[in-house]
Amino acid sequence: MSALEDQTILRETATRVLDAHGLVLEEVEIRRGGGMPQVRLVVDLPEDQLGSADLDTVAEASRALSEAVDADDAVLGSDPVLLEVTTPGVERELTQLRHFRRSLGRLLTLTTADGADHRARLLAVQGEQLRLRQEPGRDERGRPRKLPKGTSEQLELVIADVASARVEVEFDPPVDLAQLLADAASDDPTASNHPAGEHSPAADKES
Repeated sequence: MSALEDQTILRETATRVLDAHGLVLEEVEIRRGGGMPQVRLVVDLPEDQLGSADLDTVAEASRALSEAVDADDAVLGSDPVLLEVTTPGVERELTQLRHFRRSLGRLLTLTTADGADHRARLLAVQGEQLRLRQEPGRDERGRPRKLPKGTSEQLELVIADVASARVEVEFDPPVDLAQLLADAASDDPTASNHPAGEHSPAADKES
């Protein structure tokens, strides 16, 4: 079995190098075409940190990984390989618990297993349960949309009941976002969320 097929040494090497730069390995993608194989490593901040990975840090980690690959043929094999290190794109679907934890404070578009669509801000992850605040947005004339009569602004979903979820790009998150997260954390009996005063996520960065 080749190094590209096994990926054990690649993942071990990437994990070690990324850890030194405060990053984690999210995913490994192998693309084979008619030419040189491409190895794409998707990296991110640890799940207990808000915000986006600094692109300068990602570039430094990429250089360090390239040096590690050049120094040891066991990582990717002896044949030429194109190595790319990137962050998750804004279109990435949230499928794992860690994806939701990394999206605290973000505005999400979700569809539940029963087909219901929601636009809501993720305020807390408690075990397998999501606590959200519904934000229906504005209509085509810029007027705030209202929730259907009798619908609560607060929304709680079990991750298993979420059929699809993605982060919605926004450039003007609410000014009281840090307080919203702090209030949600104070209501969490497990106290697993981020403490008050922690950095609020800025506008999403595309990879």
